[in-house]
Amino acid sequence: DEVRKAFIAEKGYKFLSVDYSQVHLRIIAALSNDKKMIEAFKRGLDIHKFTASEVNNVPIEKVTPQMRFAAKALNFGIIYGIGEKSFSESAGISREKAREFINEYFRDFSGIAKYMEELKNQARNAGFTLTLFGRRRYIPEIKSPNPMLRAQAERIAVNMPIQGLEADIIKKAMIVLHDSVLKKYSDKIRMVLQVHDELLFEVKEDLIKKITPEIVKIMENVLTLKVPIIADAKTGDNWG
Repeated sequence: DEVRKAFIAEKGYKFLSVDYSQVHLRIIAALSNDKKMIEAFKRGLDIHKFTASEVNNVPIEKVTPQMRFAAKALNFGIIYGIGEKSFSESAGISREKAREFINEYFRDFSGIAKYMEELKNQARNAGFTLTLFGRRRYIPEIKSPNPMLRAQAERIAVNMPIQGLEADIIKKAMIVLHDSVLKKYSDKIRMVLQVHDELLFEVKEDLIKKITPEIVKIMENVLTLKVPIIADAKTGDNWG
């Protein structure tokens, strides 16, 4: 955050930052067709609280901050093939508890577990993994006799279609925004940079109120999935 504060908008301009909210989890829910997670996103629930409630078998209002923290670590780690050791360290729980938590997660979200196995099998059979838009990543190591290389390739087989689609969505958004908003207001708005799921614009102060909902709407509708894609906007004099 301190580094971001060093980026200051030009006089008469404001920075507008628009970033996708939990987009990779929304992608997993949609692509895996996991009924529970799709329903949670459609209802607009706190996804980490919901996950904690499912895994710990408690009502959502009884979820403690520690339970939510552990669920968040697992939600974000799942596409990286997080193991019980890494998960226990990041969530601050014992190895045994981590193993139980992971097993329960895959029981509760069986659609995600099934989808991850399908991605691995598809990569083993075809020799590559691909995004929804058809971009390929070849992973010959998935047939390696070396178990470490094979495990790494399996993680890539799961990770790439999800993070790859994430990248495709933001690139598509940039193209649509360039062809509509940026051309229309070329003297009043600049797309400054893209970091992960975030786009940063430098916008004339008098245009901020009008342009923000327009940009958010474009970013949220660049691709239709089984769950809503949500973009959050923030404005300020510096990037922080």
